[in-house]
Amino acid sequence: MNGLPKKICLIGFLSFILLILSNTAFGKVSETAEPSPAVVDYVIHDKGNIVIRVDNYGRMPNYSYNGFPAGEWPKNSGRDYIGEMKYWFGSITAGGDTIVIDTDEDAEPIPSNISGVNSYSIRLSTDSTTYDYDPIDTIGAGIGNAAYGWRIWNADSAAWVYNQIYSTTEDDFYPGGPTALQQSTYRFADAEGSRSLGLKLTQTIYQWNYCYNEDLLFVVLEITNDTTVDYPDFAFAVYSDFDIGGPNSEGGNGRLGDLVASDSTENLAWTYDEDGYDMGWGPLVQTGIMGTKYLETPDDIGMTAFRTGQWEEVANATNAERYDLINSEEYNTSLPPTDQYYLQCTRGINLTAGKTVRVVYAIIAGQDEAEFYNNAAMAQTLYDNYFVGPQPPAAPTLSVRVGDTKNYLSWNDTAEVDIDPLRGESDFRGYKLYRSFDQGYTWGFEANITSGGCLDKDYIPITAFQVDEPGDMINHSYIDSNLTNGMEYWYCLVAYDAGDTSVPIGSLQNGFGRPNSDKNTVAAIPRSDPAGAYTAQSTVVHTATNVDIPSDGEVYAITFDESQVNGSEYSITFSETDAATYWHLINNTTGDTVLANQTRQTGDPGLYETGEGIRAVVRSGDRVPTSMSQTGFASADDTSLAMEVFYGSMGEATGSAPLGSDKHFRSTYEIRFTAGGSEGYWWWDDVTPMALPFEVWNTTFDYQIIAEVLDYGGDTNWDPADGDLIVIVDIPYDGSSHSEGYPYNHAWIFGLGETGAGYASGDIFTIEGAPVNGADDIFTFKIDGVNAAAASAEMQNIKVVPNPFIASDGFNNGSDEIIKFNNLPDICTVRIYTLSGDLVRTIEHTDGSGTANWNLLSRDGLIIAPGIFIFHVESDYGNQVGRFAVIR
Repeated sequence: MNGLPKKICLIGFLSFILLILSNTAFGKVSETAEPSPAVVDYVIHDKGNIVIRVDNYGRMPNYSYNGFPAGEWPKNSGRDYIGEMKYWFGSITAGGDTIVIDTDEDAEPIPSNISGVNSYSIRLSTDSTTYDYDPIDTIGAGIGNAAYGWRIWNADSAAWVYNQIYSTTEDDFYPGGPTALQQSTYRFADAEGSRSLGLKLTQTIYQWNYCYNEDLLFVVLEITNDTTVDYPDFAFAVYSDFDIGGPNSEGGNGRLGDLVASDSTENLAWTYDEDGYDMGWGPLVQTGIMGTKYLETPDDIGMTAFRTGQWEEVANATNAERYDLINSEEYNTSLPPTDQYYLQCTRGINLTAGKTVRVVYAIIAGQDEAEFYNNAAMAQTLYDNYFVGPQPPAAPTLSVRVGDTKNYLSWNDTAEVDIDPLRGESDFRGYKLYRSFDQGYTWGFEANITSGGCLDKDYIPITAFQVDEPGDMINHSYIDSNLTNGMEYWYCLVAYDAGDTSVPIGSLQNGFGRPNSDKNTVAAIPRSDPAGAYTAQSTVVHTATNVDIPSDGEVYAITFDESQVNGSEYSITFSETDAATYWHLINNTTGDTVLANQTRQTGDPGLYETGEGIRAVVRSGDRVPTSMSQTGFASADDTSLAMEVFYGSMGEATGSAPLGSDKHFRSTYEIRFTAGGSEGYWWWDDVTPMALPFEVWNTTFDYQIIAEVLDYGGDTNWDPADGDLIVIVDIPYDGSSHSEGYPYNHAWIFGLGETGAGYASGDIFTIEGAPVNGADDIFTFKIDGVNAAAASAEMQNIKVVPNPFIASDGFNNGSDEIIKFNNLPDICTVRIYTLSGDLVRTIEHTDGSGTANWNLLSRDGLIIAPGIFIFHVESDYGNQVGRFAVIR
């Protein structure tokens, strides 16, 4: 969008001086020297539920037989609907010639400058190599998506300019990145020569994968008369040949059962199957509908004709015959069921010299006519609102690392900080993680739709996480376990929102994607560990400085994304203030701090952050004193002090989260009864003084600290018979109260029994510190790897499975014949010989796993004969020889 009203009748003359070519019939401007032959480029639009191939000649051709999608719908279904889509443009020239441009025959791409080079590439927003991508080009940052070099063609200024995005909160346009989740744009022209009208065209396609707009593609076509003559009777048509159905095993073809229809009041045209089913797609598949809707036409003319026929009849039609088709007001009815095209036409366009007109249409799919009409209405609503509608949070980036019967998944927080364009605020509510066994055709067991959103189909996720409000802590990792090595799994992580009552619409979520195409979707094949493999967790070493015994804490280290790992050894260190104990993930190889000032040491492991692809789950020891007893005696062996009640820490006593640094609870304290005692304070207000017969000392750091008392007797005298409690406040004693010590310097809260009334100077009661993590503790670990000595020792464990291989025993469940070499080193060469020493096959094993497959074919591609075979494994860890048998 350019930020201008969409119902544009006249954009104006080009801002530069038109160069008149005197030797052409139309005075056409030569914008650039066109290549000969022209270069074809294409892109795949695959972010919605309709997957389509678009080339730079003004066509959407069917290349499904070459493996390209041709209007595949639904996504990942393998059912292609588009036989061919293209454009017809026609007019009668000033000299009386009738010319019709068929983009399949008469168009050629216009090169544009990308990175200083003239390029025929279609600019695709999801492929930064196709435009001048610049990561510091942050036009629009803070308002919407950053531009990062994204431009669109402006016919008025004849230049590539920043895209304009509409803001509902500002009621205005602002420069930013792509409007759509996936957007493409390119320029093309009708080829020069006697059949040219001198047109320059720009096509932009917009696509989303939200549940209410995933069955739509928006196409904006800007047509510029790049000549000095007028075309007062210009006509335009979208040529659509949809094929509903596919070839079947009996030689039939579903497209032979196609019917077409139109609705002039809604500017709609579509193709559907006679009975709604086709054996080529399966007896249980409802074939659905695909068609086109005009969303904008020049001067609001709308659709003026609907023509249909068999494509063979117009393949060799003359210009005059084609012009008669599109420059009419006739609405054909469908032919009897057959393979037929339709032309959705607009006539009466006054395309004066230099003028640009705009045709906007949507390609729409639906399971039935009601759904098709609903999707068509949604397309018009969204277009009239400048494509702004409710949208789910930005799709998170999902990463995966494969393991032995496990896949380790992790993701970023993009979705959590994204701002909904309609609400102007974050409405993120959670994640759902799906798993597919059939490459995205389904994503698990179907689930009932209860969210009130617009999903027609949902699945039961393998796990889900949610928050009550944006900003709450949420998981960013998950381990999928108990998998089958060698099987391919697809994962899709979707973020969902709270919905919008103003629309109204229920919760929206990201669409299901494809690996290597959508950032929230990955594929992974778990594999066996190689010989000598070790995990980061197995290398964790806990040491402590300045103390004899380290804490009871533990660290669980897991590598989630090997591509982010930037070192061979890491450590967890600690620092602390009065308020909190912090831990830090340090890359010992580079010296960098990967994660700083982390406080989480309890709770769900998935809530821990990952750094450089590593998740370190830090657990502290229990906040329970190692011991509590009388350790000093006024009279030898005369125990007068005993613990009556122990409330633990401030957090435990008040029912709040743990308060204060772990250093307060790791320290050892002595209650020393002395002749002079000390001055304590009421716990109620932290300042009211009361005389105490004891002093409290932090013996770990060797300084006297403050004591406060819960004076249940109310007499400002500490008396254990009254049940008065002692509160340890870990602040150096200076004879003054320190109310600022509450709550983060308050440690243990306890009461001594009534026998404590027999205390005497010299009695000491000791609370020995809890074994919690602190500044003296260090955990060190290595990243996952292979231990050479262990790998060498495990070479003898290499096995062939099955051995013997018996062709008739069904080991491969009817699939291609395969045997497996298990317990291999990560990198090795496997050579297979006959008993007579002839080399049968060489396998270079380099995937880092402990398994290599062999399909029982020789190096010449021949099926091996039965017999006894020798294998030889060569690696940096040593060699191993063994034998196996094949029985047929």
